[in-house]
Amino acid sequence: MQSLMTPAAPPRWNTLQILKASRIALIALDALLLIVAIASAHVHRNAVKTVGVDSAPSIIAAQHIKSALADMDANAANELLGAPGGSPEFVRAYETRRVEAAKALIAAAENITYGDWERAPIQQLQVGLGTYERLIQRARDLHERGDAQFVVAYRDAAALMDRTLLPAADALDKANHDVLEQTYRSESGVSFWARALLLVTGLLALVALAAVQVFLSRRTRRTFNPLLVAATVVALGALGYSNGAMTTAHRQLKVAKEDAFTSIHALWRARAVSYWANADETRYLLDQAHAPEHQRNFLAKSTQLAQLPPGMRPGDVATAEQGNVHPEGFSGYLADELRNITFDGEREAAVGTLLRFEEYLAIDRTIRGLEQEGKHKEAIALCIGANQGDSNWAFDRFDKALDATLAINQAAFDAAVHDGLATFDRIDLILSVMAGAIAVLIFLGLAVRIREYQ
Repeated sequence: MQSLMTPAAPPRWNTLQILKASRIALIALDALLLIVAIASAHVHRNAVKTVGVDSAPSIIAAQHIKSALADMDANAANELLGAPGGSPEFVRAYETRRVEAAKALIAAAENITYGDWERAPIQQLQVGLGTYERLIQRARDLHERGDAQFVVAYRDAAALMDRTLLPAADALDKANHDVLEQTYRSESGVSFWARALLLVTGLLALVALAAVQVFLSRRTRRTFNPLLVAATVVALGALGYSNGAMTTAHRQLKVAKEDAFTSIHALWRARAVSYWANADETRYLLDQAHAPEHQRNFLAKSTQLAQLPPGMRPGDVATAEQGNVHPEGFSGYLADELRNITFDGEREAAVGTLLRFEEYLAIDRTIRGLEQEGKHKEAIALCIGANQGDSNWAFDRFDKALDATLAINQAAFDAAVHDGLATFDRIDLILSVMAGAIAVLIFLGLAVRIREYQ
């Protein structure tokens, strides 16, 4: 009868083998924790950098360019609407905005991150700006000579501004805004999984450390190993430090993007469109052959800033917004800002901006009324005047109110981005030192026990 042979049981590891394997496993888990922590930190830091350093400044630069260009055109139109040589303040303002646009264009070019998506509109702006300046200079020369064709020359410049330059600025805005939105949408999911992976890795390392200590306690009859306990404490600290840094970065990114930049973008777009509308107001009087078109354009742009609900006056909307009530049907960039109030003083500043804009619109209605009554000179005086009650006086009050609202959000954005990035200052070094300390403690803590069994 053939005997049946029972397979031999696999040899059991002795204590020395277990201790040596445990040392290797714990140090490997320590290294894995370091890798996961640093990688997770870089993911969060890159998200803050993409939003706060790469995309947002380029978006702001784009709207800064658009605002400066639109105001250049408004000042050129104001100059041409007045008597030849009689408007040096508009010449100075034009030159100031020209320099401002050039500097913002340089800033955008120095911050190209997304290749041709940014480079193409920047090149278009650079070339187009030179052409626009030549057309404006031709209009000035004709105006100085008393040649009525200066209006046609200005019309060509205005068409270049409307159809090429300002759309190119919007294209630059869009190229960066799309990336910003995509990055921010994906950041929440990436942040969750990065922190989850960090937590799993950290808990695995802590459980392994605890298991080795339990083994030592049972096998060697010692209550605990002080060096392994110290390694556990440092590992727990590393896990808490890493998770805290990522939580802080995630929170600061939310403040920067949702609370601050959403308002910043709306307010910069409001500024750019308001300057463009202000140019339309002057064009209405300057280019009388196309006055109805300029009037339609002005009204369309003004509703982009603030469209009041039917039957409500500006004061009614302002009172409601001061009480944190958003009237149904109130829309536009200023409405977007009022729905995103977060910071101290922001609501008062935003409501003041709305009231100043409506003050400007009331004067514009007076200008159009004078023009329709045949009082062209009076309409011009009200349009280009800077005294109290004049259009430029009212527009300047609106612009300053908008700037104050913008400054509140910009300060909060800058602080959030700074704090978010500062969270990761020297984090690679700190985590490496902590991981190194854990490895040394594990090695030394088990070395004594291993020598006892050798």
